[in-house]
Amino acid sequence: MSTKTIPTYEKQLHEEFSKIYKQLSSLKNNRNIYINSTQIYTIYDEFLSLLHELTLTRKDEELKGINLVLPNGNDVIIDDIWQLLSLCFVTCGLIKFAPATYSSLSTVNKLLEHLKECQVYTMDDLHPIQLRLDEIKDIITSSEDIADDDDGYTEDDEAMINNEDARFHKAEESLLLRNKLNKCQQSLNYLQDKFKQVPADLEPTFNELLSIRKSLLNYLTNASNESAKLSPEEFNKELDRLKGKLNDIKDKRDEEGRFTSSKGTVEELEASQSVLNGLLDDCNNFINDLSIQKNTNNINDMFESLNISGSASPETIKIVKGLEKLYSDLIDIKFKLENLLITSRWTMRGTDLYTYQKLLKDIEEQRLKLNESITTSETSTDLDTKSIKKLQVLILYLLRRCYALIYKLLESSEPVLESLQPIHNQLSTVRKCLLEIKRVDGLNNLRDVYPFQFKLASLDNLREDGKFIINGQIPEGQGTLNALLAECFDILHELKIELEEKEESSVSNNSLSNSVANTSDYITDDEDIKSDDEVELKRNRYVGFNEADYDQESESEDSFNESEYESNDYY
Repeated sequence: MSTKTIPTYEKQLHEEFSKIYKQLSSLKNNRNIYINSTQIYTIYDEFLSLLHELTLTRKDEELKGINLVLPNGNDVIIDDIWQLLSLCFVTCGLIKFAPATYSSLSTVNKLLEHLKECQVYTMDDLHPIQLRLDEIKDIITSSEDIADDDDGYTEDDEAMINNEDARFHKAEESLLLRNKLNKCQQSLNYLQDKFKQVPADLEPTFNELLSIRKSLLNYLTNASNESAKLSPEEFNKELDRLKGKLNDIKDKRDEEGRFTSSKGTVEELEASQSVLNGLLDDCNNFINDLSIQKNTNNINDMFESLNISGSASPETIKIVKGLEKLYSDLIDIKFKLENLLITSRWTMRGTDLYTYQKLLKDIEEQRLKLNESITTSETSTDLDTKSIKKLQVLILYLLRRCYALIYKLLESSEPVLESLQPIHNQLSTVRKCLLEIKRVDGLNNLRDVYPFQFKLASLDNLREDGKFIINGQIPEGQGTLNALLAECFDILHELKIELEEKEESSVSNNSLSNSVANTSDYITDDEDIKSDDEVELKRNRYVGFNEADYDQESESEDSFNESEYESNDYY
């Protein structure tokens, strides 16, 4: 960040902020050591101290009659530090602490801004956001309550209150997070109020149009081209299905092309017409684009269709090239984030998300600048306004998808310190496997459960006095791991009980079958030889004996080999 944008009276503070930013960046990039919560608390306390000093400095300048030009370079680097600190708290498993919520609030704020811009959403899109904001509000309130009661601090927290400015520091934290939370809540309230303008009996139509639109946008923006995974016949069927849905919606309009409602007011109905008809037009346009592009593997032809001639103005060429670059960059980021969503538990560090947040922030700034250029160039004859607007919609959709993926990754974080994450991942995998076995009718025999018993026993042996100790320290997340380990043992016990009940039921059924067979009519030897049913019955009589013999004595110790266990995916 250039110091030219920093007022003279803030330059010294900017240097201190820069040191903290470099320190956090170094921690983020160093994968040879785990991020320690004590380290983060120390840096966080220093950061809050600088924030408090900056607040006092700005108040002094205002009292002198100086007009502050905000935000300036310090506000930019402060936001970056907040993002990194927040992700460090998440990485340390401190997801229920107030600083960890900053990154979530920033992501939610972006999602809400994009929803306001596109004006296309349902209450299903808003409901999870409301739940998350309520959860964050509870976390911030809890943090404020702890700050008011010194006895509520843990040993880790005492590092934050050992100096006389601690309460001012907590006030800085609370003020900033509250402001960010209130901003998100205001945006959410605005979107909820706008949605209420759609009459209740038109909501199903509205939701159906949105569902179709999302499907079409997925086809258009998928990096691997979703349509390429389908055969031409399947793809045509899918397009025909969506066209049929759109035709059904069109038939609901009156002769003047207006949607009718028996529940909405005149004002609500008027406000809904443009939204519903606009969605309908969007869907028809996207279907036409897909029909043209169904034999291609990418969206490049949409850019080529702009037909920029050699006489096009430099501004037009700049706009088209800029949109194409944004689209390409967003596709790449979306692809990487989708992969992270699958492998995050094993490969992702919480602070890794900062890289994507920075990239998306830069793309957002470029997009807004391009939008301004497009607005001022709309009268240009060499600019295909219709195609440009379509590309703007696709880019905004991709940007929203990227932020939504980051939001999912943040919300999937576990309250476990980074050093305990490998153990947590193994326990989670064992739990999923056991639940899947239980779902598909349980165990076939006791040997099926041995790999899980061995794995759980090895993880249980890592504990000392009931705690997982790493490098002589007791990391955060002990309760989560112990609860997960106990749950795995409980599921294992339930599976064994189910197996015993299954075997008892099988023995009872076999006894009944034998009794019926003994009381049946006599048959000759020739009939016995030719009777498939009787042969099957005799074979079944020896199944129990063979299995018991195999499990107990028939297999020598030498027949076991290490590969039986090494090839198991659970290790």
